[in-house]
Amino acid sequence: MIFRKRDRRGGAPRHVQAAGVHALAGAQLHEIDFDMMVKGRVIRRRGGAVRQYGVTVNGSTRLVTSGDIVDEDTYKALLAAGAIVPKAPVQDDRLAEPELPAPGPSFEPEA
Repeated sequence: MIFRKRDRRGGAPRHVQAAGVHALAGAQLHEIDFDMMVKGRVIRRRGGAVRQYGVTVNGSTRLVTSGDIVDEDTYKALLAAGAIVPKAPVQDDRLAEPELPAPGPSFEPEA
């Protein structure tokens, strides 16, 4: 038991994990990239540089690191604090509807 590896939960932050999967079924989650964070401390890690910023949401302080997945409340708090710049929506030309020519005058044969 002493040398057993500890089970670690990965992916979501602790406050999101504590809520459970069923509570987050309808919640919207956002991924925070390094490039979208404009405030915070830059820390060098083995994999490269990451940026961290602390924000208070509903009375609890959350440390957000670039690359984390956050819930809607934390995302809105980061926007309000000016710590992140919202991502521009990605426009994919493959999903756009093709432009059709405008309908011309209708020609009906005369009887």
